[in-house]
Amino acid sequence: MEADHALTQSAAQTVRAADMSLRILQHVAFADVPQGVTQIASAVGIAKGAAYKHLRTLLDHGMLVQDPLTSHYRLGPKLWLMGQRAPQGQAMSEISQPLMRKVRDELGLAVVLSSPTKSSAFVLATFSSNQAIDIGVKPGSNLQLHCSAQGKIFLAYDAHLRESLKDPLPRVTANTITDRSALMAELEQIRRQGYAVAPEEVLLGINALAAPIFDRSGALVGSIGLIGSIGQLGAVPTERQLTLLRELTQTISKRL
Repeated sequence: MEADHALTQSAAQTVRAADMSLRILQHVAFADVPQGVTQIASAVGIAKGAAYKHLRTLLDHGMLVQDPLTSHYRLGPKLWLMGQRAPQGQAMSEISQPLMRKVRDELGLAVVLSSPTKSSAFVLATFSSNQAIDIGVKPGSNLQLHCSAQGKIFLAYDAHLRESLKDPLPRVTANTITDRSALMAELEQIRRQGYAVAPEEVLLGINALAAPIFDRSGALVGSIGLIGSIGQLGAVPTERQLTLLRELTQTISKRL
């Protein structure tokens, strides 16, 4: 019994260590500039000494490199090479971006491409709005499934994601849907109408409109979201906004 308990503890520690290394890797990957150990430790919530141990492991495996002058960390060559072997996200991003830019220029709204993960809508590419006040999200961001328009798209079309959704649903703003039955009813409506909105559910004054992207087998692989102020993008989208979004997602789906 004691041996089994020790093995269980050891396995749990290994999982925690792997999780922390991945969190560090993601932080460095999506930071705007190379990161120092103090910045990294603060971002992931651990001591500098512990962060340094994880960084040494990532350096040894070629996932990160360290600038000899500043001692700051950035992504390494092995990680870049690994990324080239993930064609779905790359192909979808390459196909989508010229089309996303065109819609951004026509509507003036931010345009966001994301793919589904087990717990979020993961942002692959963005075009910020061309308005005086910039509204948008950064690539690498994770949007919550139950209160973002793109997250709702993934929940609506993926039964496994719906089943794995944990209770209670966290409240982000006063408008966030936290009742599971109410959310399921909205997801049914999303499947019928083919689009989702999230007026002021993530950030007050901001709305998003999203539609799904499917591959040639009919599998859900992504979503395009339009983001703007509630004045630019109302809770009930305009016909032009819906038309341009549907044309965009259908074109990407056909080209995949």
